[in-house]
Amino acid sequence: MTQSTSLVWLPGLLCDGTLFEDINQMMPSWVEPQCPTLASMPSMEQLAQKVLQDAPQEFVLGGLSMGGILAFEVYRQAPDRVKGLVLMDTNAADEKPEVTQKRDALVSRALSGEFESITPDTLMPVLIHPSRLQDKALTERIEGMAINVGLEAFEAHAKALATRPDARPLLADIQVPTLVITGKQDLLCPIDNHLEMARHINDVALHVIPDCGHLSSMEAPEKVGQIISNWLELNRAKF
Repeated sequence: MTQSTSLVWLPGLLCDGTLFEDINQMMPSWVEPQCPTLASMPSMEQLAQKVLQDAPQEFVLGGLSMGGILAFEVYRQAPDRVKGLVLMDTNAADEKPEVTQKRDALVSRALSGEFESITPDTLMPVLIHPSRLQDKALTERIEGMAINVGLEAFEAHAKALATRPDARPLLADIQVPTLVITGKQDLLCPIDNHLEMARHINDVALHVIPDCGHLSSMEAPEKVGQIISNWLELNRAKF
């Protein structure tokens, strides 16, 4: 019997397992993907502890945006349990004050009763490529994720992002196969973030998806799914 490998996905802010549904269909048969519901905790350290508490003993770890940021913290806490990393549309650096300021303003709006309108009215233009803004099937799924995550988790995760540690010193210490993927037109986590990761991580592959924004796994699932599947097959012996 072929031994299976667990693939734990960590979603971005206001995202859930829907973020990975399409690409999961393309994973090799020996890979078992799962995506936990992230607890409403206000620090990356706490969130990582909870992920590790619920995760298999050994696993490949993937994350998009906030999920990638959280993946760094999970690896920091338990490098022996993480057998590979998939980092998508993310950022290894600590947060800039101006970013915190903008997000805090969104949280204030959400708390004052505007939560359901924030994703379609404010976030959507920076989440996906301009050519996809009229793709109703895509935008409705993105809006649905935000509603499902809810206001309490949004507020907590915003605090976790604002207070996160700088993961850049960790990059050179990552000793597992790592795949870095980004949309070329990602406005929230620009391409330079990913070039920096690729420069410092030892065993790394970098892929840039053309005509794609921040939510690459939903915008270009065929390309992203194939890249991840190929990378998993290539590194299977290391997992």
